[in-house]
Order: sequence, then structure tokens, then C-alpha cells
Amino acid sequence: MEREAHGTVRQKPHGNMDETLAKAELARRVVLSVPHFLFIQSVLASTDLVGMLPARLARDSDALRMVEPPVEVPGYEMAILWHERVHRDPAHQSLREFIAASV
Repeated sequence: MEREAHGTVRQKPHGNMDETLAKAELARRVVLSVPHFLFIQSVLASTDLVGMLPARLARDSDALRMVEPPVEVPGYEMAILWHERVHRDPAHQSLREFIAASV
């Protein structure tokens, strides 16, 4: 656990990446956690922090430099969820197909 500047104690993030790094006797030092990959681009471009994000998000950025990670990065599962009431809606079906084809 770590204590933030205003006194709040929070649990350190832990996941597949932490386990992979631990096997290589490495660890990450988390100073910022963001709710979505898209937000991290602007953070990295305006700070001296480093981060791991999908290559497709950094590939066309002039402000970011990509390097290979020190370990093989495990994949992650992505899911699209929707309410039953829009399951058969043609516009919603088209949107879901577009999203699935984009990743």
C-alpha cells in the first residue's frame, strides 16, 4: 500500500504485468494510474514519465518515442457489452461490427 500526499491510503495496482515483471526480477513504480489508455498519451507527452500502452496508440505520435519492453508483455482481453434492448437494433449492430473490426 502507499500513502498519497493528502493522507489517503490506496492499494498498489497489481496485475498480469506485475507478475510478468516479478518473474524477471523487475518491478514497476506506479506514480499515476489513469482510467483509459487514450488519456495516457497526453500525460506522457507533457511529463518525463514512461508508460506501457498499445503500440497502435503511440505509433503516429511525434511527441512519444516507442521502445521495446524489457519483457514479453502478456495480452489482455477486451469485451464489448450492451443492453439487451439494443441487441437487434441495426445501427447498434453496425456500430459493434465496426468496433470489432477496428481492434
